[in-house]
Amino acid sequence: MRAHLAVVTWNRLALTRICVESLLALTPPGYTLTIVDNGSEDGTQEYLQGLATARPHVRLKLLSRNMGLCVASNLAWDDAADADYCVKLDNDIEILSPCWLERLTSLLEDHPRVGMASYRFCHWHEPSHQPLTLRDGGAAELTTVCGGGCVCVPRATRERLGFWNEGYGRYGHEDQDYSWRASKAGYALASLSPDGVIRHLGYAEGMTDAAIERSKITSNQSRLSGEAAYHLHVLLFEEGLLPLRMMRKYLPVEKDGRFSFALNPAYRPVQKLLTRLAQTVPVDASGRLSRLDLSAWRHGERHDRES
Repeated sequence: MRAHLAVVTWNRLALTRICVESLLALTPPGYTLTIVDNGSEDGTQEYLQGLATARPHVRLKLLSRNMGLCVASNLAWDDAADADYCVKLDNDIEILSPCWLERLTSLLEDHPRVGMASYRFCHWHEPSHQPLTLRDGGAAELTTVCGGGCVCVPRATRERLGFWNEGYGRYGHEDQDYSWRASKAGYALASLSPDGVIRHLGYAEGMTDAAIERSKITSNQSRLSGEAAYHLHVLLFEEGLLPLRMMRKYLPVEKDGRFSFALNPAYRPVQKLLTRLAQTVPVDASGRLSRLDLSAWRHGERHDRES
């Protein structure tokens, strides 16, 4: 079993230290780790550079500016090669037990119909009360959404679904999107209890970052990155206008040890479509789409072909 771990950082040096140092201390050998920094300015980059120099199995990629969680996570996946499992881990997660990774991978090995598995940190990720057996007796069950804080994706699922959807801005609904695509592709989803194994520190007392929280609110309220954007993507997947296997929106360019990004030319029609739909499909006061109607887009598509 080969696992590749991906951690994305942006400032929050204190949390990053806890995350990375607990990960290195408590994860049994046999994994590789890529850390992608989204242009931190609080000493995080310097800390990570020293860490990567001392640890040959840790790879570090530095971005020129904050490109968001999905772009950075996809860049980390470039190092996965033929890894059997990819784990996306937020930098506000603390590892508490050496069994944390084996619980994820063994569940996926023992239940082949499960296409991704995560630890459950959000109460709104409703449990199904359909239990799954874990080798060590830990608690797990089927679910409808695998949260992105600590999620494990087998190679077969990655090959089927492609990348995290980069169409949601810095913060969005990428975990819901990937979960929806996995379900649509016929996979079951599973969540595990984090108790005594792993914990989410991002909202612990004294750990909340005001700038990040403002960015999340801004992103989630935008029609091109928030909940409305998620429903637009689901609509396009349902209609077959977008394939379940997601491409990159941005292509990485490395220069002088840092990464910048250029818009993927193949993504331009997708961006044009989403922008047009965001302008024409109504939403209600909660931000949800009140009507799913592709007629405006289809008229525009016809006009584009005839002009």
